[in-house]
Amino acid sequence: EIYKNVDNSYIITIMRRMMYRIAEKVAKKRGCKVIINGESIGQVASQTLDSMVAINHVTNMPVIRPVACMDKIEIIDLARKINTYETSILPYEDCCTLFIPKHPVINPVLEKCINMEKNFDYESLIEECINDMETITNLKTDFKLDNIDDLL
Repeated sequence: EIYKNVDNSYIITIMRRMMYRIAEKVAKKRGCKVIINGESIGQVASQTLDSMVAINHVTNMPVIRPVACMDKIEIIDLARKINTYETSILPYEDCCTLFIPKHPVINPVLEKCINMEKNFDYESLIEECINDMETITNLKTDFKLDNIDDLL
């Protein structure tokens, strides 16, 4: 629906807005108080500050980005340490690889996002996603960080 109803350059931004809506609903259902993600500022088009503002607009929950200022090498090292790296490199076609536009917007306009989302019924799609959700648990729980700075 996004691909059919959204300006090509905004596809990833709108997808990320949907992901945050889903994350917030799941977090509330599970009694969580925050959304934690792996965004690193400036790594990709959807992780510019302007993009993050437009994407964050759909949630009232705080978003914690523990790797926001890490570079790719540091993030990979941390992923190996907490046993998520192998999962992260599994081959699969996700929304980003299937639908990434040639020229994604890096400074999205919030009003444009809101107007494009009026073109389709995203609430029912979000409910469908939540109902079809699977939980994958493989986080290594016995690791120890040398200090909190390893996550900051």
